[in-house]
This record gives sequence, structure tokens and C-alpha cells, in this order.
Amino acid sequence: MIDQRVIINKLNELNKYLKHLRKYEGTNKEELENDLDKLWSVERGLQLCIQIILDIGNHILSEKGITVENYSDIFRELRRLEVITESLESKIGGMAGFRNILVHEYAEVDTAIIEKVLNNNLDDFKEFAEHIIDYLE
Repeated sequence: MIDQRVIINKLNELNKYLKHLRKYEGTNKEELENDLDKLWSVERGLQLCIQIILDIGNHILSEKGITVENYSDIFRELRRLEVITESLESKIGGMAGFRNILVHEYAEVDTAIIEKVLNNNLDDFKEFAEHIIDYLE
């Protein structure tokens, strides 16, 4: 049985981090490159948001007895189980790879990608949360 308390706590964390990131929406690549504190804050916020949705997805899958080899498989399996839609899977499918770049290749992170995710994809996290809440109900 899925531990809803764990998932709700993770969703609350996600909401907190998204609120923090929203303060930086509209920031462009040059601003990020010229303000290391801002860049690090945005990078870390995105990393945490991605990790949370991966953790939630993995929790749901493990309760169903499903294991995945790669983080990128989590969203595919959630779609297969109809927890998320195909449309959402296509929007967030690359987040696992982006998380790996943020975590393991921080010196090689393209600031333009960070700008793009910050300014165009925060609502994808919110949409994911809405699907998870619907699934729990």
C-alpha cells in the first residue's frame, strides 16, 4: 500500500521549492552567469524539484512491485500505469537526464538550459503534483 503521508510530505517540499524558484522566473542566461548566488540557488532548486518527482514516482512504482534500471524509466512506467499522461511524460521525460547533469557534471551545465527550464517548465512540476494528487484520491 502506498504511504500517502510520504508522498504528501514530498509534494509539500516540492511546492516550497517551486515557490522559491518562482522568485527567479524571468531571469536570463546572462543574469545567471553574472550572479553565482542566483545561479546556484536556481540550480539547486531545480535539482531538488526533479529529485522529489523522481522519488515520488519511484515510491509509487516500488509499491506496485516495479523496479527500474534508470531514473528516466520512472516517468515511462508512471504513464504506463496511467498515473501521468503521455503529454506530461513527454514534458518531463528529460528531467532525469537534466538532474544527472546538475548532480554529476555541474561544471558542464549549460546556463541556457537552466534558463529555459526555469522560465518554461516550472508548471510541469505543478502538473506532475496534480496528477499524483488525483492518483492518490
